[in-house]
Amino acid sequence: MRSPREPERRPFRVLMVSQHRYASHQTTPPFPGHCTLTRNLDELLAHGAEIDLVAITPLPCRAYRPAGRTGLRVFGMPMAPRRSPAFWYPLQYVFFLFWALVMVSTLALRRRYDVVQVDTIPDLLVFSTIVPKLRGMPIVLYIYDLMPEMTAARLNVGRGDWRVRLVASVERTATGWADRVITVTDLFRRVLAGRGLDPARVALVANSHPIGDIPPRVQPKSPVLICQSTFIERYGVQVAIEAMALLRDDWPSLTLELIGDGEYKPALLALTRKLGLEQQVYFSPGFMPWPQAMAQVRRATLGIVPIVTDGVGELILPNKVFEFVLLEVPFVCSRLSGIAEHLPPDAVAYFQPGDAAGLAAQVRRLLTHPDQARQQVARATEAMADFSWERASRRYLAALNF
Repeated sequence: MRSPREPERRPFRVLMVSQHRYASHQTTPPFPGHCTLTRNLDELLAHGAEIDLVAITPLPCRAYRPAGRTGLRVFGMPMAPRRSPAFWYPLQYVFFLFWALVMVSTLALRRRYDVVQVDTIPDLLVFSTIVPKLRGMPIVLYIYDLMPEMTAARLNVGRGDWRVRLVASVERTATGWADRVITVTDLFRRVLAGRGLDPARVALVANSHPIGDIPPRVQPKSPVLICQSTFIERYGVQVAIEAMALLRDDWPSLTLELIGDGEYKPALLALTRKLGLEQQVYFSPGFMPWPQAMAQVRRATLGIVPIVTDGVGELILPNKVFEFVLLEVPFVCSRLSGIAEHLPPDAVAYFQPGDAAGLAAQVRRLLTHPDQARQQVARATEAMADFSWERASRRYLAALNF
């Protein structure tokens, strides 16, 4: 017990900078906050931290205190992310960087933080921390994605292209600028080490999530496939739709629910109409807040992870894999190295990326043999036990020296 004369220790202070969306205000339709950003904030607030967040918000705000989020102040700028044409990417990055530089510098001059966390993408954003760096505050770079690979895939160019080499140079400088680095998979850590980053400076924090108050899984009366995704071509939702065309004769009551939104949605809607699947394929009105999306996922017969290979897809271990495992939903998944090195073949129904017939065959097998689906769930749960948020959260707090 603290003695009467002992001064009360102030809360742990975090400055968090992220060009991701935070649902700070109640809006209609709901603003889809980034689930990993929200998870990290929740974890820190639950441990009594005080956080100043610089991020994208539905409305402009300065030192806004969301209801029920004691300890959090939000400094937000509205921005509608655009993926095409390609030149919008650097424009958005630079615009947000300069705004964040002003906000971070102002905050760091007024207040001393125990740690400054910067989320990617872009890697460039870490340089908004010039003032806190000069004042001796530790900088932690949280790498969600590998920008050189994303750039090569987005521009459809090789690793030797000058733009990819430029982005790789920025990544090396950014990781050198940071005192510590967090990334999401061991494969990412190995790639970064291959580019010169000392592995001892890297902490691994999986993209898992606490289930919280989401009820246990329930079986629907009719078979339902669910794919929750941002609708971009890389995530392969078109492959799931093509597979439905191969399944409808054998399973006329089977439906596919697509939860998400994105620039590729018009093409997906056109494909659905072309294949005559309007009564079998359903789209959500847009992005759904994570708890509502998980409430939908928990009633799936099977989950679908149809990511295609493009130089990036091979490397990732996506959130939806963790979500299906945590909710005990058996799933059919593209065989990609970033996933396969964590989940053995008896834990997932794998198919070759982009192969709609292979996806349909695995769905047909699991629907026909539900005992195999149940066995798959048990093996996936065992294989991913070390990635639970209960364990990953401890690594996250340790990386921040909390």
